[in-house]
Amino acid sequence: MQSLGMRRLMKLGMVGALIVGVMAVGLWGNRSNRALAQDNSQTFMVYAGAFGAANVEVYGFAPSTIKVHRGDTIMWHIASFHNIHIGNEPASLITVTEVDGTPIPALNPAVGFPSVQNGAAYTGGDVNSGLPEGEVMTGTFSLVMDVEPGTYLYFCDIHPGMTGIIEVVADDVEIPNPAEAAAQGQAEMDEQINAAVGKSFELAGTAATEAVDGVFNVTVGGSAGRASINLFNSALAMIHAGESVTWTVAADSVEGHFVNSTPYDPAAVPDIVPIMVEGQPPILSIGPGFLGSTPDGSEVKAGDSFNSPALAPGQSYTLTFTEPGVYAYNCHIHPGMTGVVIVQPTM
Repeated sequence: MQSLGMRRLMKLGMVGALIVGVMAVGLWGNRSNRALAQDNSQTFMVYAGAFGAANVEVYGFAPSTIKVHRGDTIMWHIASFHNIHIGNEPASLITVTEVDGTPIPALNPAVGFPSVQNGAAYTGGDVNSGLPEGEVMTGTFSLVMDVEPGTYLYFCDIHPGMTGIIEVVADDVEIPNPAEAAAQGQAEMDEQINAAVGKSFELAGTAATEAVDGVFNVTVGGSAGRASINLFNSALAMIHAGESVTWTVAADSVEGHFVNSTPYDPAAVPDIVPIMVEGQPPILSIGPGFLGSTPDGSEVKAGDSFNSPALAPGQSYTLTFTEPGVYAYNCHIHPGMTGVVIVQPTM
């Protein structure tokens, strides 16, 4: 589980409500007097992710390196499901905790819940914005950099490899102004998106058109740099009853995926199952939405629903369709990532 990008983990309203409910616990850090006293401070924008054509999404920060002076504010514009974690290394997204003596995989509370308030001063050490609330897929998170000159790493703990650098420089060192930094960030995002859109055409050109030896192979996703191509190739699989479809996540993908029958009901197969603990924040245990409800190799007949477990890059998932019909499906963590299996009568 830890190896997955798992973008939009817990994109559920109830999880958002839980996060809001505990935000008042353990928060600290109003802006320091020094930071507030900076009359010439500036606000710099950093993109945290971006979307493009062909259902492309970039899992990166841009500009990847931002230079600021002490007292300046960094405002991350968050697209999709990301957190901002300043520290020496990313935190594990999933931990194992015991509930009544039973090991339970759960969301790491150090990732899920904030340790610093939006708009506070960063005075050093390890701080985390926590995850976005509920189904909010865009927003901002700001920190005033009230630290000595130096280099500070930060991460999105949800997406391995999504890393940024903050360089706090001395007051007399000239740096790009906010407009110039924003333009650099946009250029970096555009470069990633354009490369991925081009790659999507290549993937479409090599997609399967028919079953071979009774198996129709679908490539799930793809990537170019830090940009994920959230598509099924081919999105249309034409087979006969008794034949199978095998979905394989591209080995170079920067993101994990799912195969879920449509319509997908998150209430029936929740991603997260909260476990209430008296006097403590809830344990956000990993639910069947990520563990899957339909084993690999299962048979599916008309009217059946199916839900794969989380599929990491290079992993495959196979279903055999025993009856004619139209079987629509999607990846429930990536809007617009859809496909259909049309099963014809056996010849």
